Amino acid sequence: MEKTLGQALAGFDGALGRFRDALAADAVLSDAVFAGTADWSVLLTYKLVPHLAGEGCLVAAVTGGTNTGKSTVFNLLLGEVVSPVVTTAAATRRPLIAGNALRAAQCLEAKLVPEFAPRPLEDPSAVVKDDAPCNTLFVAQVDAMPDRIVLLDTPDVDSIDKQNWELAENIRAAGDVLVAVLTGEKYKDARVVEFFRRARVSGRVVLPLMNKADPVDDFAVARAQLGEFCADVGLDGAPCFIIPQDFAYVESVTRPIMSLDGATDLWAYLASLDVPAIKRRVYRDTVAHFAERAGAFLDRCADVAGVLRTAAGEFEARAATYAGKYEPAPGAEIGGLFHEFVQAKRGPLRRVIGSASAAVAKGAGALAKTLTGALRKRARFETPDKGKLEEEIRAMHMRTLNQITYDLATSYVESSRNLREPAAHLIEAGLDGLDLEAIVAAVMGQTLRSESISEEFRRHAYRTIETWWNDQTGRRRTLEALDAMLAVMPAAIAAPIGMYTAGFGVSEAIAVAGPFVEQFVARVIEYQFGDQMFDLLSPWKAEQQRNFSQALLEHLTGPCLANLHAALEPFEGDAMAGMRRWHAQCLKAL
Repeated sequence: MEKTLGQALAGFDGALGRFRDALAADAVLSDAVFAGTADWSVLLTYKLVPHLAGEGCLVAAVTGGTNTGKSTVFNLLLGEVVSPVVTTAAATRRPLIAGNALRAAQCLEAKLVPEFAPRPLEDPSAVVKDDAPCNTLFVAQVDAMPDRIVLLDTPDVDSIDKQNWELAENIRAAGDVLVAVLTGEKYKDARVVEFFRRARVSGRVVLPLMNKADPVDDFAVARAQLGEFCADVGLDGAPCFIIPQDFAYVESVTRPIMSLDGATDLWAYLASLDVPAIKRRVYRDTVAHFAERAGAFLDRCADVAGVLRTAAGEFEARAATYAGKYEPAPGAEIGGLFHEFVQAKRGPLRRVIGSASAAVAKGAGALAKTLTGALRKRARFETPDKGKLEEEIRAMHMRTLNQITYDLATSYVESSRNLREPAAHLIEAGLDGLDLEAIVAAVMGQTLRSESISEEFRRHAYRTIETWWNDQTGRRRTLEALDAMLAVMPAAIAAPIGMYTAGFGVSEAIAVAGPFVEQFVARVIEYQFGDQMFDLLSPWKAEQQRNFSQALLEHLTGPCLANLHAALEPFEGDAMAGMRRWHAQCLKAL
């Protein structure tokens, strides 16, 4: 279980670091995600991972009330004088930790005991001074110490100084094992008892040590006092240790601190402890706290990502909405589809006549124009301007596209001011860098380039006309007769005129007849085929609107949302997926 939990914590920590790095470039986005996460993220990186992911060691804190001899015990356990021993009360003002080179380096990196601000111990007297900030932790390197233990010397836990109350809490949080240094004056002190009782409840190992114990009657007084202390704190079966009052400290700095029953010494007992089991017990509540806060963090990430996705979706949908305002007017190419179809249905003789007659070719062009006018009338519900040239239609398209594009850009600017952060500033940053004139030109160019008939629409139009042609026998015959008349009309007009004028004025007569033929043909087509005009034109119109929408997305909406989409990538990437996976594994391992 320890291995699984350690892997989960380390995996989450690594994924969290990658996710943090991915968001670091944008301060607003980073703050929206990481504000208020320092407490549990620092706990994860600098305590849970170092202690539970294979790098940790036992932190044994020598603690107790005022003037109980904590520094003496600390030095005895080390086997050398590292912490100054002063006869005055409350001498140790700042905590001091000792470990070998590996552990000292970890402590200086704020790992193992992140509750404090570490600095190397260069002058031992600094420990008994108030010069350094209250949360300072001095770090001493003692090469003889094993990897599995570091020792912590601490200020008094019963100080009347308010700033030391928080220090006492940090000491309790830092230690896995608390050596409770007591004296005959301090074993019943209410503040001291409460400190160790809370430590025991939180899973810490509390080892009572009676300093300056009277050896009379086999330490009878010390035994009674230790019994009362264990009962008050709630210790059951914990070994107790003693230092006799006649202990020759100066000569015996390496002398072991024996248990009350004489079965072991304090250092040997510390070395025998099951470190993983203690870590699991000590950090049970801490890991549960981390898991709860990390889960809330993942929920916040989902909320931020949702804000970004909603804004992106709304802006992209708006581009399609605005593209729907575009009412493309069909040009002659659309009208020519009907003539192409009729030509395909003609008999061989009429096709030859039609293709050979310049007048008929001109009439075909006129037919396309008149059909185009009729289609415009049906699609736009307005009176067609039959004199409008293709250039005028294109100019009208450009004006419409230009206005819609500017209107969409304006709506983006106005909407960005009302968005939630961090979407607001991400979109505003995208808008600030846009060259609107160039965007409008690109949108118009791309949309108008796609105005010609696609093969898909041509197939649709032919299917629509073919269906109508096959279903409407009577109307079809009318159009076939009309087509036959058109095919022979130039000859029918030319023959009688030529008989009386020897050919003079034939071309003029055909020219005069042309407009009447066009009007007649337009009327027939409008009434015979008019019901199918919407079916014929609607896919082409939708196709043009899609092309416009795509151009808006590519040249306006896309650049506007570029920063937002870039910001979304980490929320959808491997780091976020990893955090969710490791968090689930952490919960399972609890």
